[in-house]
Amino acid sequence: MQGITNYSGFVSIAQLTDLHLFADIERSLVGIKTEFSFQEVLSQVKRTLPQIDLMLLTGDLTQDCSVDSYERLAKSLNDFRIHSYCLAGNHDDLPLMKVYLPSNYVHLSRSLDVGKWRILLLNSAVEGAVHGYLSGAELSYLENNLNAYPDRPTLIAFHHPAVTLGSQWIDHICLENQDEFWEICDRHPQIEVVLNGHAHQEFDQIYETPHNSVRCLVAPSTCVQFQPKNHKFQIDSQSAGFRHLRLYPNGTMETEVHRLKVGSFQPDLAAVGY
Repeated sequence: MQGITNYSGFVSIAQLTDLHLFADIERSLVGIKTEFSFQEVLSQVKRTLPQIDLMLLTGDLTQDCSVDSYERLAKSLNDFRIHSYCLAGNHDDLPLMKVYLPSNYVHLSRSLDVGKWRILLLNSAVEGAVHGYLSGAELSYLENNLNAYPDRPTLIAFHHPAVTLGSQWIDHICLENQDEFWEICDRHPQIEVVLNGHAHQEFDQIYETPHNSVRCLVAPSTCVQFQPKNHKFQIDSQSAGFRHLRLYPNGTMETEVHRLKVGSFQPDLAAVGY
């Protein structure tokens, strides 16, 4: 378990997600060179945030599961010199991640303590599938950790959204066993935030269970965006971006999304798949 205690007033977290990097840095995804858009988002993080305690990269780090893309990502994050915690998405290869990512500033930790907060990092990726699923082992790990730290405000992060987003095609490939996940959350009122990627769009909603109220957040991709509330697949014209979270010692949080300037890295809006 990693511990971070050097913070001032609040813990500052940048969430980057759905990088979709290729071995070839010149390759594009629906018209966007993903390496270059990722690097510009990293630069935007540095320009925008005066304080960064850590970054969470919530999956789909690569598009092609290549060794070259993971090695290049590790170098970029080490050069950035902010501790970064990486999760697998449906486009990733977790065994390769375990070999090529861990380094001075890049971690695959399952949990970490940041100030008064506890962050739990789960794996929702299913080999060979696009949808997400939290296995019995993942759910047991989650419950055991929540039982062990009942008094720490908790953020849970994994790739696939745990709630419906109002878009039929993307909701079909989100977390499959949402009910099982929320049954656990209902028993543990210390859970404050659930953080996901996968949907390539900004999303912020309070999810109510019988005994709990949880902030559910999704961040835009660092490359291609999907049009919100569209029941069919549609590329969106919004710019790439990241989410900033500020976690306060009393268990409250603030968050907002930052995007690259309008017109940056324009996609092919007529693309029919990714």
